[in-house]
Amino acid sequence: MKAIIATVILLLAAAAIASAQETPEHGTGYPPRGMGYGFVGAGTEGMGLNAGIGGEVRVVNGFGVGSEFGGIGLAAKDNNKTTGLWSLDPIYHYFPRNPREKVAPFFAGGLSEFFGHNTHTEFGGGGAYHTFGFNVGGGLDVFATQHTGVRLDLRYYGHGGRILNWVYPNVQQFSFVAFRVAVTFR
Repeated sequence: MKAIIATVILLLAAAAIASAQETPEHGTGYPPRGMGYGFVGAGTEGMGLNAGIGGEVRVVNGFGVGSEFGGIGLAAKDNNKTTGLWSLDPIYHYFPRNPREKVAPFFAGGLSEFFGHNTHTEFGGGGAYHTFGFNVGGGLDVFATQHTGVRLDLRYYGHGGRILNWVYPNVQQFSFVAFRVAVTFR
């Protein structure tokens, strides 16, 4: 009887120990299911300071969806350059297999919406305003701890039309490059 009880206890203990072992994909937070960040940076074409917040959700094997909301041209001498920007992007984030690795590169690109007091274009019938554009870029997340790090990000933003009418009345296509630094949380 003592042997049966000892065997049952041993089997239960072995099952508990085996179930406590977690794979990198489940339960350890690595690679992370989602990340959030606050960014600040500089833009070309006189867009000056840009800042905002963003986040991403990993769906499968490094592929996910990201979104950002912020402003561009924030420190420009001409207030007509201050414009809102929202982006929705598919993203690929490469997380090394070893959670101790500190660097994780990423690539993103997708739809951008320029909005604000000076983003008028006259595409479409009836005076409809079209302010959608695109962005493409990438960068590195460098993690100092398991949950916090620094993001270095380079993005190209483009728009097929004339969106900053009051600032660039003769520009048929508006585009700029932004270099941004962010604090990242996972």
